[in-house]
Amino acid sequence: MTERNFATPRVDLWTLIGLALLLLPLLTMAHELMGHALTCVASGHRPSELGAYYVECPATGSWSRRIVAMAGTGVDVILAMLAYLAWGRVKRPLPRLVLWIVFTVKGMVAAGYWMFSGVSNLGDWGPDVGGGIGPLPWPWLWRGAMFAVGLYVYIAVVRQAIGMMIVMLGGGEQARCTQRKIAMTIYLVGGVSALLVSLFNPLGIAITLMSAIASSFGGTAGLFNVAYFRRCDQPPRDFAIDRHYTIVVAGMLMTLAFALVLGPTVYLH
Repeated sequence: MTERNFATPRVDLWTLIGLALLLLPLLTMAHELMGHALTCVASGHRPSELGAYYVECPATGSWSRRIVAMAGTGVDVILAMLAYLAWGRVKRPLPRLVLWIVFTVKGMVAAGYWMFSGVSNLGDWGPDVGGGIGPLPWPWLWRGAMFAVGLYVYIAVVRQAIGMMIVMLGGGEQARCTQRKIAMTIYLVGGVSALLVSLFNPLGIAITLMSAIASSFGGTAGLFNVAYFRRCDQPPRDFAIDRHYTIVVAGMLMTLAFALVLGPTVYLH
């Protein structure tokens, strides 16, 4: 008689929404506050404005400006690497999913910054006079190299995220549905919440387009690849996350506080 596998990978939708509302503002604040703002202070300056998706640092030296500009992505890379290392040691479904979200989102956003700056010469890594780390000689060469490195890293992060998802969920129709639910919930909730929070900023549509939408809808677009990847033939895993009302409430409160405090910008005089 053939032994049947009754494992059913499943994740509660409301818990997923709560995780997105809780984690994504924290990850954004890590980029802006732990990256740009703390580096601004460490360089001997004081941030003048702290926004949800930007930090103004009145640094005067060229190297100070460059280091502050690169620090946000540096924090993203560190968080992604730490989350990946911890994910391999954790076995419980909920913390494993949390670490997967941190690795995937921060890895995609970091690589996306390099691609965005390479194409547009804007943002934290633009290698020209008006860019974040410029001016540098042969800016077009730097931009091409930056885009190529960013694309390579982005593809690697997507592939790794898919592999981690297969390890967690296994194969089968139920695993495919759960994988699609996880990836698309993180993408949509993160993008919509970033859009709404960015509307509070006092600098207008430029911040909404270049920071909130670019880093959320654009930076995490690889979640579509994760969602609709055709899985290999593997048995389903026993991966179950039920509804956690604490996470749902905490996520709503976190996003609300993020919007009300940093959305309109905190001015430090």
